[in-house]
Amino acid sequence: MIKKLKWYNIFILTAAILFLAGCNNKGSDEKEHTEKPKEESVHEDEHSNETALTDEQIKFMGIETQKLELQNISGYIKVNGEVMINPDQESKVGSIIPGRIKKIYVKEGSFVKAGQTIALIENLDLVNAQVEYMEAKHEYEHAKIEYERQLKLSNDNIGSKKQLSELKAEYEHAVVGMKSAEQKLVNYKVSKKRLENYEDTTVHTELQRYYPVTAPISGNIVSRIATVGQFIEPTTDMFHIVNTSTVFVDLNIFEKDLPYISAGQKVSLEVSVDPYQVYEGTVSYVNKVFDDEKRTVKVRVAINNKNEKLLPNMFVSAKIYIKQESVLAVPISAIETEGESKYIFVKTNEVKEIEEHDEHTEGENPEGETKETENKEHKHEMAVVFKKVIVNTGISDDKFIQIFPIDELKSGEEIVIKGTFYLKSEMKKGELNDEHGH
Repeated sequence: MIKKLKWYNIFILTAAILFLAGCNNKGSDEKEHTEKPKEESVHEDEHSNETALTDEQIKFMGIETQKLELQNISGYIKVNGEVMINPDQESKVGSIIPGRIKKIYVKEGSFVKAGQTIALIENLDLVNAQVEYMEAKHEYEHAKIEYERQLKLSNDNIGSKKQLSELKAEYEHAVVGMKSAEQKLVNYKVSKKRLENYEDTTVHTELQRYYPVTAPISGNIVSRIATVGQFIEPTTDMFHIVNTSTVFVDLNIFEKDLPYISAGQKVSLEVSVDPYQVYEGTVSYVNKVFDDEKRTVKVRVAINNKNEKLLPNMFVSAKIYIKQESVLAVPISAIETEGESKYIFVKTNEVKEIEEHDEHTEGENPEGETKETENKEHKHEMAVVFKKVIVNTGISDDKFIQIFPIDELKSGEEIVIKGTFYLKSEMKKGELNDEHGH
């Protein structure tokens, strides 16, 4: 019995020692496991914009490259902008004299021609101005006759010089009065011809009583503020007329594109509501004021808008066509986007060894043998490193687009022009694996 207890105690002691040793090894492994990611995280940060592919993968993915070099581009710059009213084709119309609105001939939406009467204003000053003109005309004609008669007598040495001088002064005064009265009629838009045959007895019955408000430009009545019976002052706006047969488009040009923009360049543009209609125009001028907040300069384009589909405040996308330039450019297919960022893939000269392994569990042994433990077949291959480079873009044509690399790139570097989608996927997959690994 004592012998049995002795062996039992030895067994318990041995098991305890093995258990403690196992715990110690486990703790050591855990410590090693927790420390390892710190080293790996630095490595991953340095290479988060890189991925490595074997020759077999490159061939399978159809990845093709091309050397980065200067390209002669005779293309365009894509910009955005907004439709603006031509200031010469917009008018807010009122009356130059105060009065009461007697009649309105138009409504909102009406098209009017320049010079067309659109309202009548009743004002007694209008009648008084015509009476004043008639009196000034009568005084002028009388003074002219008397002066010319006395001048003839003076030339014949008949009559006094004093009388001639007095009549001359009266005549000159009458001329000034006549011109002043005429100007009032012009201001009131009363034709002098209407008054030429008036007799004094009919003056007050035939004089024009209403001042005509006329359209200064041809266009549409976009706003009518006036109503019949309303008393208005010369500062009151009655109508708002806009002509959109020609419009301006203000385009926003980034500072990097300014060297390529000048007056006279051809421009084509379209709006989202009618993407199949292309409008054409030319750069009228480049603004001399720089918008420090947007980092842009306004460029104005004159557009023929006969169908009047371009409306003020519409947003447009435009292409400004430029002369041939030699710039650092890549095929358009090389550009990838992510959010607001654009980037390209560069095939580097760096080669590194990667480890591939095949895993086989029970029932999956390639030789058909069943094993209870997992086997791993390790395979080492050399892989080429590709890196992602953020770029800004500039002018472009149908094939190439100018780039401004944020990271320095040199002419002659290998740029991926085909298969960028697969590289993008590989890089995303690598990022996901890193996340799961942690």
